[in-house]
Amino acid sequence: MLTLPQPFEDLGHTADLGVRVRGATAGEALARLALALGALLAGGGPVTPAAEVRIAVGGGPGLSGTAVALLRELLFRFAAHGLIPAAVEVLRVDEAGAEAVVRSGRYDPALHGEGADVKAVTWHLARLEPEGEGWVAQVILDV
Repeated sequence: MLTLPQPFEDLGHTADLGVRVRGATAGEALARLALALGALLAGGGPVTPAAEVRIAVGGGPGLSGTAVALLRELLFRFAAHGLIPAAVEVLRVDEAGAEAVVRSGRYDPALHGEGADVKAVTWHLARLEPEGEGWVAQVILDV
């Protein structure tokens, strides 16, 4: 299971946040993408994982659609319950969907007040595909 912090690349997208990650497998790249979202929501503050849940989402079109679906589910859990993903293990990822075990910590305004106000995970430039010897995943987040 991958945990925070994980490296990600800021895409420098105007008026939005764009992140790109790499992994040896599609699952690893997707887990790192989910953790990049967690890092942005946390604003650099520490996140102590507490609750662990198994999440399943539908996918498509393509693997990029599956990546967007998982991140949208994580963003929903943050907005509705204040849960920040702190550790992620992707068990399955394909065009039909994804399953992941996610350990989340609770949002704390004193620790995470500098976090990004992410409103949506967009389709714009979304990727989850092989690149070179591994995989690349990226999304643009509406802030």
